[in-house]
Parts: sequence; C-alpha cells; structure tokens
Amino acid sequence: MKKLFLNFAFVLLGATTVFTSCDNGTDPKPTPTPTSKETIISSDITGTRNLVADSTYVLQGQINVSGTINIAAGTVIKGDKVTKGCLVVVPGGKINAIGTAAKPIVFTSRLEPGLRAAGDWGGLVIVGKAKINQSSAVVEGLSREVNYGGGTDNADNSGTLQYVRIEFAGIALQPDKEINGLTLCAVGSGTTIDHIQVSYSGDDSFEWFGGTVNAKNLIAYCGLDDEFDTDYGFTGKVQFALGVRNSRVADVSTSNGFESDNDGSGSIATPQTAPIFSNVTLIGPWKTSTSSNINSMFGAGMHIRRNSSLSVFNSVFAGWNTGLLLDATTTYANALAGNLAIQNNALVANKVIAVNGASSVSGADALAFFNTPLFANQIIADNATAKISNSFYDATKTGTAAIPTSFLPETGSPLLSGAAFNHTKLSDTFFTPTTYIGAVGTTDWTKETWVNFDPQNTVY
Repeated sequence: MKKLFLNFAFVLLGATTVFTSCDNGTDPKPTPTPTSKETIISSDITGTRNLVADSTYVLQGQINVSGTINIAAGTVIKGDKVTKGCLVVVPGGKINAIGTAAKPIVFTSRLEPGLRAAGDWGGLVIVGKAKINQSSAVVEGLSREVNYGGGTDNADNSGTLQYVRIEFAGIALQPDKEINGLTLCAVGSGTTIDHIQVSYSGDDSFEWFGGTVNAKNLIAYCGLDDEFDTDYGFTGKVQFALGVRNSRVADVSTSNGFESDNDGSGSIATPQTAPIFSNVTLIGPWKTSTSSNINSMFGAGMHIRRNSSLSVFNSVFAGWNTGLLLDATTTYANALAGNLAIQNNALVANKVIAVNGASSVSGADALAFFNTPLFANQIIADNATAKISNSFYDATKTGTAAIPTSFLPETGSPLLSGAAFNHTKLSDTFFTPTTYIGAVGTTDWTKETWVNFDPQNTVY
C-alpha cells in the first residue's frame, strides 16, 4: 500500500536478497523457464478447480475465484512476477487449502533460490460477505476491481486455510498500492484459518478489513510494513501470533507491529474495529540499546489509533521504539471505557519510550492507563532480563545464521508466567488458556516442519 523505504545496504535472509522497489526491471532472471511440471493458471476459476501436489502451479495475472479452488497438501503455487500474479477469492468464492504439518501448502515466488525478494508476486486475497463499517469498499491495489461492503453474513464461510506458507508476496499492482501477504476482506467466522506463515511480504504481512474470521498460529516474518493490520470494523479473534523484524528493513510510512484503525478518518462507523488478540510475540528491531544500523522508520509494537478498540492480552512486544502508542482522543476514550483492553502484557527493551500518546493524548495519561494495577501489565528494561535475546533476527549475518535460534523464553524468564484468561473478552472457547504470556511458552510450535525461516534458499 505504501512506498518502499530503502536504507543503505539492507541484508536479508540469504546472501543476496535485498528489498527493492517493485518491478524495477533489474531482476537478473525475471522470466523463469517453464518446467515440465509447471501448470499455468491464467484464467479465472468459476467452477471447481483441484490443485494436486504432483504439479507446480504458476499464477499469471490476477486470478479471481468465484467458484471453488481445492488445494491438496504439499502443493506449491508460484506467483509470476512479470504478470503480477495473485489469487483473489471473491465474495461467494471458496478456497480449501488444507495442508498438514508434514506437507504444508506453499505460495511463493517463481524466481529461483537466491533471486527472490519481497514483492515478487501479488499475494493471496480472500473477500467474503461479513459486515464491515463501510457501505462499499474496493480491494486496494488490484488490477481488476473487486468490490465488497454491505455484507450481512458474519458467519460467512470462504473456506479453509491450514498449514499454508505465503512467501515474497506484496507486489505493487498499481503505483504505490501493494496488496499484502494475506489480505482478508469481510471474511466471516465460518472460515477456518490456522497455521499460516507469511514471509518477506512487500507490504503488511496480514491485514483484515472488517469481518469476523478467527485465526490461530500465525507467523509474520521479515515483512516490510506492519505485521498485523486491522481496519474497517474487524472483530475477529487471534491467538498464538509471532512477528519478527529484520532491523534494517522498514517502510517509509513507519512499520509497526500492530496498526489498527476504525477506518481511515477515525469515524464512529460501526461495527467498530475491535479484534481480540492473545498470546502474541512481536520481535522488533532493537536486540540491545546499542544495536547498529537500525532502520529509522520503525515505530511501535502497538499503534492503536483512529477510534480503534483493539484489545491485547497475554502478549510480548520486544525491541520496538515505543511499546504502546495510543493515538487520538477517541482511542483513549475507548481505553477508559474498557472497550479497548490492554492486560497481562509485557513491553520489553523499548528504545525510546515504553508507552506514549499522540493526537491530544498525553504520554502520562497513556502510561497511567497501561499501569493500572488491575491490568497487570509490565515494563521490562531489556531483552536479557526477559531472557528472549535468542528470538531476534541478526541482520549482521546472512543465510541461516541470521535466523533467530529460539523463540522459547529461557528458564527463569518473567514471561513464563503471568497470563490470565478471566476477562470477559476471553471467555469464548476459541481461546486456549496458558500460564505464559507471548506466542510460545515451553514448547516452540514454530519448530514444526511446516514452518520455514529460509525460503530464499528453498528449492521448490
């Protein structure tokens, strides 16, 4: 959605990968030679299309799905860069992409190992018929418009995504308008989403525009803009979500962990954006206060603004400039009214300030809200004290050496206790109670075989 910010000499995972402006014509091999196992998809899917694991599929251009696409476990789908391939499930369409831990489904770049970069293709967009707080809306950035808004079915079912990876997406389909790794517009709660990893997105990793869909076990890895962006009245629930930043890569618009708006103008339109997140770990750019070559365009672990009522429980935000930024008097009013809840969270190693306010909200008032004793939030001075130093991406290294070695808090970490699930917002059976705060406790689910932190060098 926003222009790319290039700091000098960013180094990403993989010895030669850099974030570049989308479609700049400098790719050494922009048009791969088709292989005998490649099946080109260049037409919209109006009936039922079954994709199987013994073929590799290539998306050429914008593929709209108004019928049903079924994708078998282990299937690889590549997005074509030249034609800006993307898959868009339109209202009434359905996607059933059901992978397994051993055989995940992979959406990735068509380029060869060593040549891949954020924005190589469009991404995956799912559009449903649930409520949003706009009378009409158009999916941003597509070459062919897809309209949504006015839906009334909050239980709408757009299908199932399980054990799916989305890599190197986020191409600019229109100037300065990139789609995200996974874009969810008006998606209803009948849709199943869990175990999804978005890596190297050229815009946000995950973005929800309204809707009620729930999700578990999400990973946002080395993206450009925000990890988890919520807008237009999204009211779903998310648990067990991890975000990791490359400290040298950020967007000119400012990259945050959470970015949340009711809408672009901060109106009182309903339904109000009020998702509930629990057990989130967002690892920012600052491993230590003396880390070097940090991109200047990083912002907050949580930037809650424009009349949003996003709530966050049992979560960890480490190494950000600001841990929590409450932006706008309407947002602060939502906090005071209890509609926006921030409880049992830890802000760790904040480079500038732990809690701040903006747009007529004072930093003192925002901090007083965060420090309300009943809310049991905590501020931890550094990552060593939190015992999570191993969870940071190391931009001074390349290849697998840059990958965090563990997301488990070490023995004695204050993050291994302190969770609570007694708030009414967490009473839904969707949430799995834990004793620890953050995305992982004593078992690291990100070590499961469906996860891949080195997609640059993976042969598909």
